[in-house]
Amino acid sequence: MTGIAFHKDFYVTDTGCGIPKEKQKSVFGRFVKLNNFAQGTGLGLSICQTLVEHMGGSIGVESEEGKGSTFWFTLPYKPANSTDDNKKKPDIQPITIEKNKFTILIAEDNESNYKLFASILKGEYQLIHAWDGEEAVEMFKKYNPQIILMDINMPVMDGYETTRQIRKYSAKVPIIAVTAFAYASDEQKVMESGFDGYMPKPINARQLKAQLTDIMQKRIILL
Repeated sequence: MTGIAFHKDFYVTDTGCGIPKEKQKSVFGRFVKLNNFAQGTGLGLSICQTLVEHMGGSIGVESEEGKGSTFWFTLPYKPANSTDDNKKKPDIQPITIEKNKFTILIAEDNESNYKLFASILKGEYQLIHAWDGEEAVEMFKKYNPQIILMDINMPVMDGYETTRQIRKYSAKVPIIAVTAFAYASDEQKVMESGFDGYMPKPINARQLKAQLTDIMQKRIILL
């Protein structure tokens, strides 16, 4: 079986108005909406493309005006060697902080989004993950990370309140807001709420790494 690639194919089909051929290549762009009546920010398909490509897959669309559209994506996978569902899962181990790496606390309730962060950052940084704002505060107090990536829209406690709570313990730890909100007023609110930076979704790997590198260099200078 060596050398054989396995893929899973997924399809979503509708019977709507379809997409003109000249617009099909642009539908995966950021902030793209095909008409002025569409709701949302135009980020959904761009986020899908980013996630699929980071998992080694591909995504596309086939459409005909007046007949509807079919969106598809493929993902590579490795068949399991065992189907024993009763196999004991490993216990969750305590986090051991590596002193030779910067520690980043990622407050993100969406597992797919966290996996995207991990695929970009895991080799260079030690990552710790909080599923909601309340857990983020507790993990900050326990592990004292050097940088925090803070999702704005989280359960239990949103990113704004979580940042306010963390600022009671540290006014210096860099906190970067991560949000799909796409309007200038949203960015202004973020920068007025105790954050040190702003990262829009879908995440751009190069921009994220550049912003983290800039923060680290400033932190080293201040030490």
